[in-house]
Amino acid sequence: MTTPRKQVTRRAALARMAGIGGLAATVQAGAVPGVETLGAAHAQQRFRPPDEEVPVKGKAGPGLEPFDKAMLAIMDRHGVPGAALALAKNGKLLLAKGYGWANVATGDAVEPDTLFALASLSKSFTATAILLLIDQGKLELDAPVFELIKHIKPPRGAKVDPRYLDITVRQCLNHSGGWDRNITGDVMYWEPQICRSLRLRPPVSAQDFLSFTFAVPLNFPPGTNAVYSNVGYVILGEIIAKISGQSYEGFVVEKVLKPMGIKRAALHPEEGKYLKGEALRHLAGSLIPLPPMQTPMLDATGGWTCSVVDMARFLTNLDGSRGEPLLSEKTRKLIVEPPPKPLKPRENGSYFGLGWDEALVNDKGYTYFKDGSFQGMRTFMKRLPTGVNWALLYNASMEFDRLDGQIVGSTIQEVRQLVERFDKYPDIDLFKEFP
Repeated sequence: MTTPRKQVTRRAALARMAGIGGLAATVQAGAVPGVETLGAAHAQQRFRPPDEEVPVKGKAGPGLEPFDKAMLAIMDRHGVPGAALALAKNGKLLLAKGYGWANVATGDAVEPDTLFALASLSKSFTATAILLLIDQGKLELDAPVFELIKHIKPPRGAKVDPRYLDITVRQCLNHSGGWDRNITGDVMYWEPQICRSLRLRPPVSAQDFLSFTFAVPLNFPPGTNAVYSNVGYVILGEIIAKISGQSYEGFVVEKVLKPMGIKRAALHPEEGKYLKGEALRHLAGSLIPLPPMQTPMLDATGGWTCSVVDMARFLTNLDGSRGEPLLSEKTRKLIVEPPPKPLKPRENGSYFGLGWDEALVNDKGYTYFKDGSFQGMRTFMKRLPTGVNWALLYNASMEFDRLDGQIVGSTIQEVRQLVERFDKYPDIDLFKEFP
């Protein structure tokens, strides 16, 4: 019987990592499929050498073969163990493929229905849940958020920036709430500091995360600038729970995802285990898996898992091209509506959409996209004015310096260029192949 060891956070595990042995020693028994004890030597013995040929699973319509070639080349060039790609047009699924390995140790290949950690694509789930509450008349877009979560208090004796009272739901959605991580850093990485300050054991809950954050001054008056922030989406997750009377996860699953036909999307369990059928995460260039996600404080901003086929379901329902749309047409238009003044569009005319990194409306139609990146995950999804929706999920990432960020960014850009110049799509629908 393995002797229990003191639990460590995912970040602490990464910080202590020193090659294969360092990481293997931090993984709890049974937490990572295929690595069943804490000993590095034993983990090496259990490791099944990968096949020479990278597996490709799934289906695609005729004429879409170039996507396989592009994906395999990108994965080899950037050291990515596994990936999944889905492509839909006018509500029909044209391609759903898995590439490489979900679990290298056991030889399990990525399938189109393999679960991947979504990172910040989770924000679009949260935003859609908020928009549904607005559609239902239970929430107003410009409501002050702290009137809605009065049950969360700042630490005793903390001096709270009075501008927090001005932050609205809209400002949390479009990243204009007043936080600038380029100035003060990103609070989502401050679990060690939060635990020290509030005398907590990890993992930190969303409510404790916000309690601590309320003592951190804002960087600009809400609504006067737009800078990408995770804090606003943690707030939105708590608002969803408060207004719905359900847990955040419960409302998103039952009221947002299931009506779209999405059955297996889930948050990671708090005890820190990979979900059944989930692709193990890696740092790019390594086949040794990272520990499971164990960050409940980030559920609403980056905690979801989903398959690439179900991400295509999400995209095609959201734009109204498949099935009964979850949101009304009026509310769907809010997603791409230009932000109120004094916020200005970027030089290319785009701006933060409600739940999206970039939104743009012009004479060609409308488009929006969202990407995500965190340790062991790189994700992307986009809707084009042509009615094409596509999603790309990797089970690897680089995070530790600017050059790494540029390199891993190119893994998205290359597929994006192929999708956007492709114009000969088959007239098929594969959704029924993946119930």
